[in-house]
Amino acid sequence: MKMTLTVLLITSVLMFGCSKKDTPQPTGETPAETDAPSTLDTVKEAAVEAIKESFTMDVDLEKTVADLKAEAAQMDIENLKEVAAKYKEALAAKETELKALVDKLSAVPLTEKLGKEAQGLTAEIKTLTDGVAALQERFQVYVDALTAKGADVKALLG
Repeated sequence: MKMTLTVLLITSVLMFGCSKKDTPQPTGETPAETDAPSTLDTVKEAAVEAIKESFTMDVDLEKTVADLKAEAAQMDIENLKEVAAKYKEALAAKETELKALVDKLSAVPLTEKLGKEAQGLTAEIKTLTDGVAALQERFQVYVDALTAKGADVKALLG
């Protein structure tokens, strides 16, 4: 959990700490027209798709958290533990991938931090960070359901 928060903090600093380069806009278009309001949604959808391809159906990023809560309430403790374990595995895999990208970005020389390579890495990190956040939110649904049913969740959280 601490590592995830650290990675999120580092990513935020990297994303928002650098100033944006001025790029010439095509004639007749303003920056507001080229930066669609759904850019964040597009990035989140890309993250969800990337994670969804990697894992089985038990790790469901299509359903809303409310739907997952309703399903979790109907599941028995053994099934809840099984699904929560799959989310934990998915989180571990994505956090490992994210750490590798952050390390790679850290290795980029300071003089090249605004270059295409660093910007590409930063975009990948953002996508993975969004994916990790989605997985964590869904993992927590199952942890909460297990807690509500009186199950021991120390093994899942440790």
